[in-house]
Amino acid sequence: MLPGGPMTTYQTRSVAQPEDEKPYRKGYRPLPELRAEIAAAHRTRPVLTAGCAALDVLVAVSAALACGWALVSVSLWASAPLALAGCVLVTRQLRALENLTHEASHYNWARRHRRWNDVLGLLLAGLPTGGRLSAYRESHLRHHGRFGTAEDPDRRRYAELDLEGMRRSSAAAFAASVLSRVVRYQIGWLSEVRSDLSVTAAMLLWSVTLVAVPAGLAAGPAGAVAAEAVWLVSAFLALPVLRLVAEADEHIYSDCDTVFDATISNVGLLQRVLVHPHADGYHTVHHLWPGIPHHALRRTHHMLMERDPEYARRIRIRRGVLDTARARGATPAR
Repeated sequence: MLPGGPMTTYQTRSVAQPEDEKPYRKGYRPLPELRAEIAAAHRTRPVLTAGCAALDVLVAVSAALACGWALVSVSLWASAPLALAGCVLVTRQLRALENLTHEASHYNWARRHRRWNDVLGLLLAGLPTGGRLSAYRESHLRHHGRFGTAEDPDRRRYAELDLEGMRRSSAAAFAASVLSRVVRYQIGWLSEVRSDLSVTAAMLLWSVTLVAVPAGLAAGPAGAVAAEAVWLVSAFLALPVLRLVAEADEHIYSDCDTVFDATISNVGLLQRVLVHPHADGYHTVHHLWPGIPHHALRRTHHMLMERDPEYARRIRIRRGVLDTARARGATPAR
């Protein structure tokens, strides 16, 4: 039995899934009069996306440097809360950069200039988070292209870790569900994206160059150690927890057979700000049209909510981390 609860119905079924099974059908078509707006939403804005990534890096590095200074300059009682807040902020920014790596995997930084898409995605988002863009792209595009099948890496993780069985009855129950799974989750994640010592070394060199060295110049060796420690705790301990929460939010496979009905949009304030930065929470729109970049996802979602009754009635929405996002009674697609 997996940690966190009994084996789900899906896990029992998944053992016998045929290798030639078909991926889930999309299960939704927009109203004809909305298609031009949806097509226009696919336009990429490389300067905006690169600017978002640069700002994420700047905020994360500044938070780590501030923590390094505080930990050596003020009392323990005053610096401990600042260090905790700094870890949360650094972790949030690293999660934002992971989401921009996800954008790069879809060529949503610069679709017409794919080399620049990959170069910028690696330098500004991949290196700080230890991401290997090519491996992540291969895995993630299998998630989209083979959605719901045994080849879908996300569905495999859902089954192996019983992510649908995570308890959301209270904050304490949910935290226990996350912590009981996070080590196995991170091991599987690193294997899926083929992370190795070279990737980790590049990430560490990046953090030493941009965090430890400036902190050492500003606050001495102790400040360098403190700032780097905040960064490493955020990257290696806190970030996997936040990523697990985010991934467990996104799908319910067990009672659906379409992409639309199996995907959840997480639109609460805490989710938008902390768990799913850069509009990652508007996951239904993303799965319907993976080429819509992050800066157009929320606008497209609200347009569909206002102008397409079918979308508004059927979409599964979670407005809080503890919401269950139950199915709303899917009807056949038009």
